[in-house]
Amino acid sequence: MMNKKYIIGIDGGGTKSVGCLVDGEGNILAQGKTGATNYLQKDEELIVQRICGLVQELKQNAHVPANAPVFLAVGLSGLGNEKLCRNMENLLRKEACAVNILATSDVASALAGAFAGEPGAILISGTGSIAYGKAPDGKIYRVGGWGYLVGDEGAGFDIGRRGIAAALTDWDGRGEKTILRPRLEEHFKVGSINEAVPEIYVNYATRGALAKFAPFVFEAAREGDAVATAIINLAAKKLADHIIAMAPRINKKKEVQLALVGNIFRSKEMLLPVMQNQWQLADCRIEIKEPIFPAEFGAVLLMKESGIVDDQFIQNLQKTMKNEFDSNA
Repeated sequence: MMNKKYIIGIDGGGTKSVGCLVDGEGNILAQGKTGATNYLQKDEELIVQRICGLVQELKQNAHVPANAPVFLAVGLSGLGNEKLCRNMENLLRKEACAVNILATSDVASALAGAFAGEPGAILISGTGSIAYGKAPDGKIYRVGGWGYLVGDEGAGFDIGRRGIAAALTDWDGRGEKTILRPRLEEHFKVGSINEAVPEIYVNYATRGALAKFAPFVFEAAREGDAVATAIINLAAKKLADHIIAMAPRINKKKEVQLALVGNIFRSKEMLLPVMQNQWQLADCRIEIKEPIFPAEFGAVLLMKESGIVDDQFIQNLQKTMKNEFDSNA
């Protein structure tokens, strides 16, 4: 009798990593999480340790038999090219935590999840930003994602940094008045804004820390602050530009189904009007869709190319997820 197979998908990011375990029929058996596994921010040994630890946790929680074949697909932030992906696969193979291992970028797994492997595009805006799309012929296109030093326009770091800069120029008297100034003092718990500068460069000198100021910018914009509103509108235009550049590559008519992913889009009601206006001016026909699956399940779906999952599996997984969502509603 053939052993039942199991597939594990992991979405690895800069703050946390999320995993799922499903059986060969598409039934969700376990879900879990571990620490950050961004390839560019953590050492390889720690990444492998966290991934293999999560694999073991998922197997234990799902009561997977010791001799059952387990397939592993990981989508990690920082795996930006084939060489890095193959290196990660080799590192994981040495630990023998699965019989078949696929490593790819987190954006690839997010795209696969958003449209269940079908054509479409995602626009991600978290700490960083990137657009990733799949054309009907299967070709993959990317716009942005060049990192906070030279890119990541419209993302949390960009918005947070601009908000902090606006507060500082207000304090100098060379910028417009903005409620971001007292918000900055509040955020850094200082009596005067000039006391915040050492905090910024000593305790907050990371892109993730500066991105934490982005919610204050959104809040100020909601309260009608002109400076904050201008920052949010600029971010929206920069994000829209990603799709304006990608749309003709995906579809000659510039018709694209788009899923919005990332924490910044929790405030999409403030971004979308500006974005949609930009798309209209560029004659792009963009239809916003909700992602079908989260990125960790998207990693599982990438196993379709190697024949480990098929269309029936995807249909069953979709039904299982809907049933689980309905039971938790």
